[in-house]
Amino acid sequence: MFINRINDHIALKLPAATDADAMLALINSNRMKLAEWLPWAKVMVAVSDEQKFLQYGIEKMARGDFWFAIILVDNEPAGMIDLHEFSHENQRAQIGYWLADQYQGMGVMTLCMTQLEQIAFSELGLNRLELIADVNNTKSRAVAKRRGFHEEGILKEYLLYNGKFHDIVLYSKLKSE
Repeated sequence: MFINRINDHIALKLPAATDADAMLALINSNRMKLAEWLPWAKVMVAVSDEQKFLQYGIEKMARGDFWFAIILVDNEPAGMIDLHEFSHENQRAQIGYWLADQYQGMGVMTLCMTQLEQIAFSELGLNRLELIADVNNTKSRAVAKRRGFHEEGILKEYLLYNGKFHDIVLYSKLKSE
């Protein structure tokens, strides 16, 4: 089991299928808040759903098309962070993340983002990271700003979830920044 220690309390752990029970329990206890911004939270309802996702992620990671980690706070699962939408020819990927409510407002995600950027730029050879967030998701947008991501613009009615189209803010950060 690979664990990347960020500090005495926070770490990133590469997922395994055996993490499904703990991750589903965390999703279950945060489902309403997660579902506000993340449509998958409504359909991830069984341990088998989470096992399939983790196995899918592990397989994609082995092909170099995905990177993900479980966020641990004091050795307990607190959320996830990932790189997806890889464009290897353009050396870019998009960041995704979620954090259980009880761990928000403590700087956890900002520290995890710092580590993810280092992994993306130094270990994975990426040149550009992108992050999209609903215009109304002030917490997610604040993380992007704290980490020095630049707001590139608003993508009007870019995503359809929870029965309506949502405007999304596109942020980016370059390796040289």
